[in-house]
Order: sequence, then structure tokens, then C-alpha cells
Amino acid sequence: MAASEPGVLFSREDNNWRKNLIIQLQERNRKQTYCFADLISLHNRLFENANTLRGENIQLTIANETLRREAASGVPGINVNADLEARLLKQAEELATLHKRKGEHTQQIVDLNNKLQEMIKELKAKEISLAESMELNVNLRSDISRYLSRERELESVNQMLRDEHQALQLAFSSLEEKLRKAQEENRQLVERLIKYKTRDAEKVNEENDNFLKKRQAKMQKELEDAARDTRPVSPDRSSLEDGIACLPTAVPTKVSVTFNAHDGEVYAVKWSPVERILATGGADRKVKLWNITKGGSENKGILVGSNAGVMCVDFDSTGTLILGASNDYASRVWTVSDLRLKVSG
Repeated sequence: MAASEPGVLFSREDNNWRKNLIIQLQERNRKQTYCFADLISLHNRLFENANTLRGENIQLTIANETLRREAASGVPGINVNADLEARLLKQAEELATLHKRKGEHTQQIVDLNNKLQEMIKELKAKEISLAESMELNVNLRSDISRYLSRERELESVNQMLRDEHQALQLAFSSLEEKLRKAQEENRQLVERLIKYKTRDAEKVNEENDNFLKKRQAKMQKELEDAARDTRPVSPDRSSLEDGIACLPTAVPTKVSVTFNAHDGEVYAVKWSPVERILATGGADRKVKLWNITKGGSENKGILVGSNAGVMCVDFDSTGTLILGASNDYASRVWTVSDLRLKVSG
């Protein structure tokens, strides 16, 4: 039983293969003859009619020969001859009609053959057009697949750009928040600085008021002492030139030197402790050194590096360094000899 199973399987596969082949041939035959079904059926009917007419023609020919033989033998009577002639004439007319119909059918067969040839040519042209359309369809499908792959690539690039944009947006929001906090801190620092400057100004004004009060009191006491002293005083020329002792010096009224120091307002002025050098700070963010001579001024150097207007300047005790404080919350130290920035903070 086990030995017979492979043979059974092989015969079944063989039968299935043949059935599939027969079914495919029948399907192809049906598809190819579907367009010519009417033409084939009409052609078959014409052949059947022609065969029928051919058989009738043979039978009539046999009957006609029989009638001629009977007429030639002279056995029947006169009426029989008349009937036979009438039948012969009728048969001859029918034969002529059949020949005419045969010619018409033959012409129809020729026309149908011509029409069949034209339809075959049209079918070939349509097959060629179908092949071209199939090739074009294949090309279009390849183009569609290429465009779809390109679209997927563009979508991936677009998604990547969206992610980058979102990341940049988050970074921008974070930086904007940091900027807002920095501006708020800056505003608070400015308010604190203004408060401290106001406090320092009030303290300086208070000290100035106390100094003026003490000075006025001292002057009042000296004036009272001088008024009580009735001794004559004969001052010499030197004492007159240097000023009377114990009396305040008068404010000068004559301008010695006038010059334009800065491109804008001048905020600070300071004399050097060792030379006749004047340092000025202004709104143009520069510190300038001037050599003041009798009746004139000479620019000795310009100190740069400040980011805002210089509000205060001062020399050290040796006159070699100069300090400048600007409105950008920074102080800087320059060397007077080479005019270079030494410290910035």
C-alpha cells in the first residue's frame, strides 16, 4: 500500500496539470473567439444553407433526369408530359433561384471573409496598442514607485526639520526666559544702584553741610576774636600777596584756560598729584589726559575701553595709574605712561 502511494499522487498531479492546461486553452479560445462569435455563427449558417441547397439541387437534378427519361421513352400520356414540363419549368426556375441565392451567399461569404480580415487587422492593431499601453503602464508604475519613495524621503526630511524647529523653539523660549530674568535682575540692580547713589549723595550732602557749619562756626569765632583784638596791624606786601591769615580765600573770577575736552558732556575732572596733568571723563566713553600749560592745553593721550560714559576718574598716589568708573557698572585701570588698559572689572 505504501509503495503505491507515490504513483497515485503522480497520476493526480498529472490529471490536474492537464485539466489546468485544458481550462487555460478553453479560456484563451473563448477570449479570442468572443469578438467573432456572431461572424462565426453567421458563417456556419451560410455553409449549412449552402449544403441544404446543394442537396436540394442534387435531388432536383435527379428528378429532372428521371422526367427527361420518361419523356424520351414516351410511355406517359400527353397530360403527363404537360405536367412534367410544368414541373420541369418550375424546377428550372427554382434551380435558377437557388443558383442566384448561391451566388448571393457566396458574395456574402466573400464579404464576411473581407470583414473578418479587417477585424483581424483591427485586432492586431489593438493588440499592438494594448502592448504599448501595458509598457506605458509599467513605466508609469515605476514612476509612481519612484515618486512615492521620493515623497517618503521628503516626509522624513520634513519631520526632521519640524523636530529641529521645535527644538529651536524650545531653546528660543528658554533663552527668552533667561533674557527676561536677566532684564529683571538688571532692573533690580539699577534700582539698588540708584538707591545706593542716592544714599551716598545724601551722606555727602550731610557731610558737606556739617563741614560748612563747622567752617562757618570757625569763621564766626575767628571774626569775634579779631573784633575783640584792638591792636593795630600793619601787614607787609608779602602778607597781602599771600592773603590775610585766618580769612577765607576768594573764589577766582578770571578764566585761565578754556578747551573742548570731549564730544559731549564732561562728567569727571581730576588733577594728577605729581604733574600738571588733568584727567577728564565724558559721555563719549573716553578718558583723556591733558597737559595744562600757561595759557593753553595739550592732549597727552586718550584712554579707551569703556562701554558707557565715564562718570568718575582718579589717580593713584604716584600718578602712574588712573582709575575710571563708567556707567556700565564697571571700573577700569590704565597706565599713564603707555596709555594701556591694565585692569577691567
